[in-house]
Order: sequence, then structure tokens, then C-alpha cells
Amino acid sequence: MTKLKKKVVVIGAGHNALTCASYLAKSGFEVEVHESRSEVGGMACTREFTEGYKVPGVAHLLHMLNPGIQKWLGLNKNGLEFAANRLKTISLNPNGNALVIDGDHLEGDGITDQHRAEFKSFKKKTNSLARFFRSAYQGRPPRIRTDNKKDLLGLMQTGWNLRTMGNEDMTDMLRFIAINVFDLLEEYFNDDFIKGSLAIDAVLGNHLGPRTNNSVITYLHTLTGEIDGVQGAYAIPKGGMSSYTDALKNSAEKLGVRIVLDSHVERIIVDDNGKASGVKFAKGNEVGADVVVSGIDPKSTFLCLVGARHFEAGFVHKINNVRMRGNASKLHLALSGLPSFNGVDEKDIGQRIVISPTMQYLEQAFDYTKYQHCSDQLPMEITIPSIHDSSLAPEGHHVLSAIVNYTPYSLKEGWDEAKPVVLENVLNTLSQFAPGIKQQILHSELLTPKDLEAEFGITGGHWHHGELTFDQFLMLRPFPGMAQYSSPIESLYICGAGAHPGGGLMGVAGRNAAVELMMEES
Repeated sequence: MTKLKKKVVVIGAGHNALTCASYLAKSGFEVEVHESRSEVGGMACTREFTEGYKVPGVAHLLHMLNPGIQKWLGLNKNGLEFAANRLKTISLNPNGNALVIDGDHLEGDGITDQHRAEFKSFKKKTNSLARFFRSAYQGRPPRIRTDNKKDLLGLMQTGWNLRTMGNEDMTDMLRFIAINVFDLLEEYFNDDFIKGSLAIDAVLGNHLGPRTNNSVITYLHTLTGEIDGVQGAYAIPKGGMSSYTDALKNSAEKLGVRIVLDSHVERIIVDDNGKASGVKFAKGNEVGADVVVSGIDPKSTFLCLVGARHFEAGFVHKINNVRMRGNASKLHLALSGLPSFNGVDEKDIGQRIVISPTMQYLEQAFDYTKYQHCSDQLPMEITIPSIHDSSLAPEGHHVLSAIVNYTPYSLKEGWDEAKPVVLENVLNTLSQFAPGIKQQILHSELLTPKDLEAEFGITGGHWHHGELTFDQFLMLRPFPGMAQYSSPIESLYICGAGAHPGGGLMGVAGRNAAVELMMEES
């Protein structure tokens, strides 16, 4: 008698969920993906924010790709092409002297041979340290405080990987891992502008300032992926960010995955034996399953879709305490023409542009968030994707997409009242670096963390599904005992960014969850 395939229902169609679904389907499972929105991709999508003008939904740069997953899923054969890859980072300076970061090369007015040598040394060290994390990301993290042989072997392997880095790198890893990026950059550089230009990568999207401990972890995390063999590189997909998730969708469907859109899961069904046995939809219908995998955030999964009554009090307490304080907003501008930035050549306007002139600038903006306020001088990561994709705006017009950091989920005055003020402050900051841009604006939109929560269903509007800090990292993510993708509910797994190894467009959490599920359910 032919053995029946186990049926898996995957909740959500973000990049991790689609990756997980593809791996499971290729291994012989019958897989259905249910997505509440009318398109796949979650925050890696393309959306029209005013008539004729389209922008990346949240993620506007393809970053931290995992080459193994990219190859295994055949993403290049399924529609993934780059309109621009290995983007430079252009850091804007109020005095007009922009800094150009191109791989391990540094250029700009006032940049000396000593600065270039310091930067090469810094990049060599941080890339080397990041490779330890990339190795640790490739599988199920071991549990701590256990006698399980598999977990003990995993801990031994982690220790061995650390030891084989060599004495110098191992010592630096132990020295840097819990400190802040401010101290790390102070050790390598004397130039404040260089330090500020680098520090933004440690804090972007995180509830951290440069002086916050653990911010070296978040910096190294951004270096764990690669684009076309270049570690930590950025790219813009041809056709916009949705072409990346469309490639994941095409790969999944070729492997037999059934993807259902506009299909809002209201509840995960738990039978009398405490096992996940299917899902119920907002329309009232149900689908049975042998296994349920959630690609949405852990709080939404366990507290909303399952319900606290199915868990012990200690588990509920831990999941309630997972920190998910969204701290970044998304700015979209429809422009009547191509803007110009002080100190930036026109040929470089299509690159990644950041506003982060000093670490003090970042720290002062972060200080406001501690008291539930916004600074009037906010750091940004800016792209103009219409330079690479003319379909995003009418001919001769452009769209600007920016991540605006340090805009906290909770504001004392409330976002309804604060949003127009914050938007005006952001546009004023942009005008300091791009004179005349306000006169080019035809339409503007600011998606706050509250808006991101409402539109994309992310608790707290946190795009990483939980802060990436030392106590929510590796075998502690999202909290001890839940980093191995399975849950206290039998046959219920998580595969999103809230699981190990965290946020980014790499898909590793999805792949790892699939591998763990195969081992436990096959």
C-alpha cells in the first residue's frame, strides 16, 4: 500500500514561509500556503501608494541572500534578476562632502590612505567574525541546559567553530560580541563621519543606539549574507522587490506547493490530544492538516491563532515578554523629477544613500525614543528605485523610498497627532541634503510602525518579528526552549523571522524549520 503524504498547512506567504514550503514539498510533503493578502511576499512586495507610482512595500533592498537557498530553489531560473547589484553606499554629510563605500574601498573628499587602510582592516575583521554567525545560522540551534545528545553535539560544534576561527578572531569575537558598535568603531577610526556612516547598519530597524550593548551583533548580522559572492552586498531586483518573492512563489509552485491568496487564517485548530490538526479561516471554513507551520510572528501565532489557554502559564509569560518594539517607518515620495543630493554625482543617485553623519547624531535620535518621542533629525536609508525600474513612475518622474529610523511604535502624543509633524520633520531633514526636493514632491506617504502592524500583521510593527539582541539571539530566539522551531503544541512549528536566526531576506529560518520538521514528522 502506498504511504499517504503528510499534509502541511503553512500560514503566510512571506519569503521564509515560501522557502519552508518549497523544501517540504521537494521532500514529499503535500503543502498548502495560505496568505491573507492578495499577493505573496509580505513586506518584500511592490505597492502602488498613489495612482501611477509604485514603491517597495517595506524592504527596498535585496540583502543578506543565502547563496545555497538561492541555488537550491533555482531562483535565477524562476525570474530573479538584478537591475543593480553590489550597490555602493553613499553617506551624506551636511557640509556636502559625501562618503562612498564600495565593498572594502572608501572614497570621498578628505579620505586619506590611512582612512582607506583602517577601513580595509575593519572590513576584513568584521567579515571574518560574521562568517562565524553565518555558520551558526545554517542549522537548528542547540538547546542549553539539556542532556539531549543532539543538543550537546550542537553545543560542541558551536564551540569547535569558534575555536577554529584562530586565536585572534576567537578572542575578538568573545571581546566584541556583547559590546556596542560605538566602542568597536572607536577602536578602528578617528573620523566621526566614517564612524557615523558605518554605525547606521547596526541600528537600522532595531531598538538600539550606537552605545547600546549587543549592537555589534546586529552589525555582524547584516554581513552574514551575500550577493553574487560579495559578503554584505545590496541589490535591487529587476522588476522591484516583488520579483524576488515572485521567484520564490514560482519555485514553490513548480515543486507542487498550492498557494491560496486572500485566505485569512483566524485560528489554528488544536485537537483534544493537544495536537495541531488544521486551520480555521475568517470565512468560517476549515482545512485539516497533519502539520501546521506559521510564518507570521510568534506573538500572533501563539497568542492570537492558538490562544493562551492551550499553553502553560510559564510559556505565555515568556511569549508576552518577547520584545517587539517597532522603531522604523517607511517614507514614500512621488517626485516630478530626479532629485539631486549635495556632494553626490548624478550617476550615483541610484545607489544606497544614508543620512547618518555621526554616531552622536544616531545616539541623540535614539534618546528621544526612550521617552516615546521623535527627534526632528532622523537617520535614513534612501533608495530611488525608479532609476532602475521605469515602470514604477510615469516617464520623467521618480519615486523615493526611505527607511526612517527611530520612530517608535508608541508615542506619547499618539501617531494620529504626531504623523504630520514627523513627516514634515523628515522632509525638512531631506531638504538639508537634497535642496529643492520639497518642490518636486507630488505625493507623500509615511508608514509608521502602527501602520506596518495594521497592513502587514506584524505585532508591534517590528520587521524582524522581534528585536535581535543577545537574549533573543541564536539558541535564545525568540526565547529559550523555542529556538528549535517546534512548539509545545504537537505538530505546530514556526518558520518566520521571529525564529532563529532572525530577520533579513535570507530565508534561512524557513529552510531550517523545514529540515527540523522533516526529521521529527517523517
